[in-house]
Amino acid sequence: MAAPAYSLDAWRRFREQKERPGKPAGTPPATILAGIPADAEMDDGIVIGFWNGERFVSREKWLATAPIPVDPIPAATALPEAAVYRAICGKTPIWLRKDGDRWLMFAETRKSRRRDFASPFLEHAIRTAEAWYGPAADGWRPVERAPAAKEGPHDDPAQ
Repeated sequence: MAAPAYSLDAWRRFREQKERPGKPAGTPPATILAGIPADAEMDDGIVIGFWNGERFVSREKWLATAPIPVDPIPAATALPEAAVYRAICGKTPIWLRKDGDRWLMFAETRKSRRRDFASPFLEHAIRTAEAWYGPAADGWRPVERAPAAKEGPHDDPAQ
């Protein structure tokens, strides 16, 4: 799935493009309509045709054969396993702490919990913190390591 058009990542890419000289940031992509001949053939009995590279065909034929362009998915930054992460988002210190199977958010101090937020996914918690407070200046760093898995009574390696 492609990144949403109004995401924090899209905003960062827009700002980077705007700062670079050359192609303006708001330039629309080149259309493929320029490559379609004016006297292109069209299947019989269709009202709206879809270009398949050779002729206009019905929507059903086009959907069955057309390649779907997909934006590349950026590789997620792998964070080390930890129970607490910390970052400075904008100018606000943020902590994300694992509590059972959910992540809780703390802003300003480690004792001031955001009561309106809890997430089962660390990536979602990070995206939310950056959307609310701004991008993490130096990235997310582990503060406390995750507790090691305890061996159960039936996990004897000697058996």
